[in-house]
Amino acid sequence: MNLTVKLFATLKDKAQASQLVLDIEQEQPTVQDLLSQIIVQKPSLASSMKSILVAVNHEFAFSEQILGPNDDIAIFPPVSGG
Repeated sequence: MNLTVKLFATLKDKAQASQLVLDIEQEQPTVQDLLSQIIVQKPSLASSMKSILVAVNHEFAFSEQILGPNDDIAIFPPVSGG
């Protein structure tokens, strides 16, 4: 299954891309499966994967959430500042 992931802020800079298209082998991939595949495809993002926020269809998602081929997936670095 192909999944398109939008990247924002420092993640976009580290990946040198605003989005990634990933081929996930699992029939019902989870957010965790997706994150593991991102690290394989873009090792430069590995250190950032520990503290990211994932949104699926405009709602924050947990690692065990199952993904579908038409899901709108976005990954954000943690928000900081005051």
